[in-house]
Amino acid sequence: MVAWSEGIPVGTAQILWQGCEAPEVRERFPECPELNGLGVWPPQLRSQGIGAAIIRAAETQAHHSGHHRMGLGVDDQNHRAASLYLRLGYQETDCRYLDRY
Repeated sequence: MVAWSEGIPVGTAQILWQGCEAPEVRERFPECPELNGLGVWPPQLRSQGIGAAIIRAAETQAHHSGHHRMGLGVDDQNHRAASLYLRLGYQETDCRYLDRY
């Protein structure tokens, strides 16, 4: 997904339809698509609703595809993003995992 402003890309995210790759997450939340790689740039455009709009668009796509929930992960140190997700209704699950590349 790409957010545009005046013909310039300003944000992006992916929907991983098969869910999170981490086995500990996949086991706990099977068949749950995951929002991945959410980013807004340049940084001065953050906190203007772009990230929230991308999330809502992803949720709409997931819902139209028959999914009633969507997961996402956030680094423990990324308090700003975690606050956004909580404001949008996401809940902490305490399902910790190490990102693997």
